[in-house]
Amino acid sequence: MCLSAVYVRRPQGEEELLCRNVANVSIQQDKLTFIDIMGIRTEYEGKLRNMDLMENKILVEPVAR
Repeated sequence: MCLSAVYVRRPQGEEELLCRNVANVSIQQDKLTFIDIMGIRTEYEGKLRNMDLMENKILVEPVAR
């Protein structure tokens, strides 16, 4: 099983952990939904920047408004 951690990239370039052990990702326009192995949902308004499944890392960033 491949589980990933989700990080938010801040404007200054640092990355902040949003959630971990993510088993499912769904994208609907600017709304990202992550569901972890325990079924806990984390919703984030932003966009997907990168998914590195070898490193088990998903990188998102806020939507510029």
